[in-house]
Amino acid sequence: MRRLLLFLPLLGLLCGCDEKQVTPPPPHAQQQHTELADTPDFNGHNAYTHCAAICSLGPRYSGSAAYEKQLLYLEKHLHAAGWQTARDAFTAPNGVKMCNLRAFRTAAPAPLLISCHIDTKVNVAPDFESADDGASGAAVLLELARVMKDDAVELIFLDGEEAFAWRMSETDGLYGSKFDVTRRGSTLPRWQINLDMVGGRNKTIAVPALDTSDYMYAHYVAAIRALGLSEEKWTLWPGSYLDDHVPYLEAGVESLNLIAAFSGSNWWHTPKDNMSRICPRSLHESGLVTQQLVRQLLSEAAATAP
Repeated sequence: MRRLLLFLPLLGLLCGCDEKQVTPPPPHAQQQHTELADTPDFNGHNAYTHCAAICSLGPRYSGSAAYEKQLLYLEKHLHAAGWQTARDAFTAPNGVKMCNLRAFRTAAPAPLLISCHIDTKVNVAPDFESADDGASGAAVLLELARVMKDDAVELIFLDGEEAFAWRMSETDGLYGSKFDVTRRGSTLPRWQINLDMVGGRNKTIAVPALDTSDYMYAHYVAAIRALGLSEEKWTLWPGSYLDDHVPYLEAGVESLNLIAAFSGSNWWHTPKDNMSRICPRSLHESGLVTQQLVRQLLSEAAATAP
C-alpha cells in the first residue's frame, strides 16, 4: 500500500527542545514544577508538570508501593477534572498483582479509547524514573482529561505493558491490554489511540505500518496536515511493534499507536530515561495530535450516524 506524507511546515508550538540545546535540570528539579495553568486549551507545560510529579514517585513497576501512589495521583487529577474512575485488578501468570485504571464521563460504553501504559520496567535502577517510557503518556492523558469533555471518549492507564524478562514476547508483556480486551468482551470500542514514549526532546513519532490500517493512517495524515506538523517528525515505521495497541487490533478495533522511534537508542530502559529528556513542546504536540484525531473520528461518527 502507498502511504506518503506531504512535506509540511513545522509549527513553533512551544519552547525549542533541540537535542543540543537542552540543559538537564538539576537533581530533584521536578519538585519545582507544581503549578498547573488553568488554560482553555491543551497545555504542554501542564503535561510536563504531571510527568515530573509522576517520576518523583520513583520506579513504578507492577505491584509496587510507588505504583499505588501513581494511581492515587492519577485519580486525584481525573476526579478534579470531572471524570469517574474504576480500578480493574488482575493477576499476572507469575502471581504479580496488577491494576488498570479507567476514566470515563458516563457509564455507557465509549466508542473511542485513549490508552497508555503506566508501569515501569523492573530492576533497571533504584532511582529509575522511566520518564518517556511510561510517564509521558500518562501526563498527556491527564492534561487531555482536563480539557476534554466528550462522553464518547474513555481513558485507560494500563498496567503490565513491560515484560518481566528483558525483552517482550508474545507471552510476556501487554498484560493490562490483554486483560482489558478480555474484560470488555463484546463491548469493545470502535477506535483506540495508544500513546507510548511521546514526550522526548527531539522525538520522532513513527506509527507502525504493519499495524496501521489505511483508514487510521488516513486520519493520522489528516491530523498532521491540520496542525501543520513536520513529515520528518510525524512519520511511518515500516514494520510493527509489540505494544498495547496489538490486543485491541487483534480483537478488531481500529487502532493507532503513536510511539517514538527508539530503535538503537541509548536511553530506553536505562537510567537515562529521566526528566532531562522530556520536552514540554513534545508533550504539547502529542496532545494536540491526539485531540485532533479525537475530533476527526467523532465528527465522522456523527456524520454517519442514522
